[in-house]
Amino acid sequence: MAKCKACDKGGLFQKVSREGLCSACAPTVGAEIERESNEIYEAMHEFERAPDRAQKLRHCDRVIAAAQKLVRWEDKGLETCSPPARLVLSEYQGFREECQSG
Repeated sequence: MAKCKACDKGGLFQKVSREGLCSACAPTVGAEIERESNEIYEAMHEFERAPDRAQKLRHCDRVIAAAQKLVRWEDKGLETCSPPARLVLSEYQGFREECQSG
């Protein structure tokens, strides 16, 4: 029996994609993963170019917020971004702490 990783609907006749999503959830979840992944990549790039600590903190917060949204999909067994959102989250929480203390 197949079971959707997003809505947990399952059953004998439930069909899911190879990612494990039903036809109702696949477009929505796919769009969210793409949107948040793009937000991470953009904020990471802007973090690297930020001239001061305040801007670096702002971009760290953007990365962290987007990564937190993606981690919940990773917890359900979906691939999100590369590197994985959980790794990005951990790394940028560390960068944020460095920016605040330094």
